[in-house]
Amino acid sequence: MSEPLTQSEGVELNMTPLIDCVFLLLIFFMVTTVFTSSAGLKIELPDAENWQKIRETKMNLSIDDDGRMELNGKVVTKNSLVGVLLDEKRRTGTITLIIKADKDSAHEYTLDAMEIAKEVGIETISLAVERDDVQITSLKKRAGTDAP
Repeated sequence: MSEPLTQSEGVELNMTPLIDCVFLLLIFFMVTTVFTSSAGLKIELPDAENWQKIRETKMNLSIDDDGRMELNGKVVTKNSLVGVLLDEKRRTGTITLIIKADKDSAHEYTLDAMEIAKEVGIETISLAVERDDVQITSLKKRAGTDAP
């Protein structure tokens, strides 16, 4: 028969295999997680034949087909857009705005955003389009001029 355990003898649980399993699960989930850059509105950009790629992309305004707007990932309304654009302009020092409007959105939303951007002193307004499944910007326009 076995002798009963005394208080000086104890049962130890080896934690090493448990920690190994936790690290393996952590690595598995880190590798299989999909990271997306646009967590907000689902936008389908229109196609364009004439386009120009713009390198400076500090202020991005997304407009979905229902007219909801996001400026650099922050949800804004038409009424609050003036204040938010001014704050971003002061914070970043950029005078360029790229508008990503859904191809099914009403032109009214895009035109309203362009007028508001002109009012706050945005000098360059660009519209984003898609070509060959690559997002690019198109129609580089100096605010206040008629030439594209």
